[in-house]
Amino acid sequence: MSVDLYPSRTTSVGLESDTGRIWPISGSGGEIDLRQEFYEFLYGSPTEVAKGRPAILRRMRRDSDGNLVRCPCVDELTGEPDKDTFCPYCWGEGSLFDEEWITVYKMLVSTHEGMVRKNQPHEPGVSNIPFVFFYCEYFISPTRQDRIIEVSLDTSGRVVTPIVREAIYTIATPEAFRSDNGRVEYWRCAATLDFVKSTWQ
Repeated sequence: MSVDLYPSRTTSVGLESDTGRIWPISGSGGEIDLRQEFYEFLYGSPTEVAKGRPAILRRMRRDSDGNLVRCPCVDELTGEPDKDTFCPYCWGEGSLFDEEWITVYKMLVSTHEGMVRKNQPHEPGVSNIPFVFFYCEYFISPTRQDRIIEVSLDTSGRVVTPIVREAIYTIATPEAFRSDNGRVEYWRCAATLDFVKSTWQ
């Protein structure tokens, strides 16, 4: 006896929709809607437990030419931000930014994208920087040099208050995954752990 991988109808009471389909269809041929599947993966559904976790996206402000907007605290000679005192505008970043809550799924890859889950030897004095993937929704549209900030969560997955920033990751390669007619289904952000620029971050 065989079972269809993508059944179009079900005999279970209450599961059958008006069209007789279990999964939403995004195009011809009965394919599932990846955007909807990813949404349910992050936030859950009646048949799936949510896998996403809250995080903060730090969007770096850019001018009309796409260049980062420098903070007034940046020294004209050295080009370095003021790291000794608290700057209420950039928090030691050196560039102005805006922050927003997002939901992500995190996957640790390794110290290098070509060495997936494999130990890699390092010379003395060289830091072993974690390389991770963050998956987020299609409308986030992250850019290079934006930051993803992990916050402390309790054992149930709720954000600890007051908010504690655990780690800051710099996005190196934001990649839009496209499917149906070229539309963006979700984003994968390849990111590396950032060094703390200020004790105020």
